Amino acid sequence: MTTPLDVRLEAVVARLSSAAAPAVVDVDDDLLGTPDLRRALLRAGWRVATLDRAPVVDKTTLLHALYQSGEYPAGFGFNWDALLDALRDLEWLEPAEGIALVWRHPDVLASRDPETAATFAEILEDAASHRAAVGYPPLRVLVPRR
Repeated sequence: MTTPLDVRLEAVVARLSSAAAPAVVDVDDDLLGTPDLRRALLRAGWRVATLDRAPVVDKTTLLHALYQSGEYPAGFGFNWDALLDALRDLEWLEPAEGIALVWRHPDVLASRDPETAATFAEILEDAASHRAAVGYPPLRVLVPRR
């Protein structure tokens, strides 16, 4: 039997899978904070990682959080160019229908370091566009709807 929660989760998965979806997708906070979303994405073949297991307050903490969440290669350069290259590729990960990064508190970075938040948003859009253009699985960052 399909529950209202199941319907909402299916809608989120479908939205993320759409070629028209942006790199950063807002999701109802009550869904973003539940393990049900992770399970729904995993069932649909997506790779799911949490970006902010520790506070992300600046460029350094952002790059480290991404490195830890994405299982980046040891040679990751911890700079914007290295991040763009990594997000465009992600070939070291197991094949998946898509890659979803759950970011529960993007507002912390936006309030503490708005320039870094803006640069990261540009990099995400660039990487997601590149991935779509070359036929790689989509990259999405899930943030709470405000």
